[in-house]
Amino acid sequence: MLIVESSADEEPDRLEAFLRHYLDLNRDLPAILDAVDIDPFMHHSIETFWGMRILNQEVWECLASFILSQNNNVPRIKGIIRTLATRFGEEITLEDSVDYAFPTPQALADAGVETLYDCRLGYRAPYLWTVSSEIAAGVFDLEALKRLPYPEAKRELMRFKGIGEKVADCICLFSLGHVQALPIDVWVKRIIEQLYLKRQGSIREIRQFAEDYFGEYLGYAQQYLFHYARTVGLEDLLTTES
Repeated sequence: MLIVESSADEEPDRLEAFLRHYLDLNRDLPAILDAVDIDPFMHHSIETFWGMRILNQEVWECLASFILSQNNNVPRIKGIIRTLATRFGEEITLEDSVDYAFPTPQALADAGVETLYDCRLGYRAPYLWTVSSEIAAGVFDLEALKRLPYPEAKRELMRFKGIGEKVADCICLFSLGHVQALPIDVWVKRIIEQLYLKRQGSIREIRQFAEDYFGEYLGYAQQYLFHYARTVGLEDLLTTES
């Protein structure tokens, strides 16, 4: 049972619909996991973390957060997001608790590049400001982005400086529901090389292998392997082969 308290004045049915989408509860997870449970590595990862789902995060917040994630560590990313929310986000209260929403594109566009530099964004400041400004001005339509198929959505995102292939795939997988997307970072590269290729491979080779091998639910397959490698260890996963 999940009990939720909300500061928003939402109808119960609308709140439930939002949560079901956010938690990806409308997707047939057992069918997906059955489809990618095709080798000992996947089987062990699924068995260990069965039930893990990929969240459908709010598109704007996901997009902005992944721009901030480039060449950054998690504690620092969280600190920057907290600073942006506190300075430019709407105050949220629930009983005695006070927090701040992620700032809107308009709020960050109005803040200006120099102010974003002051928030310790570094070289990411103009990237975030440009996207914020285009969304605020209606030039870049997030609602239209949600309706695009995966290849087109990815291309549309990558037209922005600061959104390369990996970040675009992260946004597609973690907020747009494109479960065939494959964000390739150093961990995913290492996983595919060591578990499957048994050699070093180019990004293109890794992507082609993974798409051919795992099929349409590639994003879920990589998430289970990635989570196992990060939390338990890739070396441990390698032992399942024997």
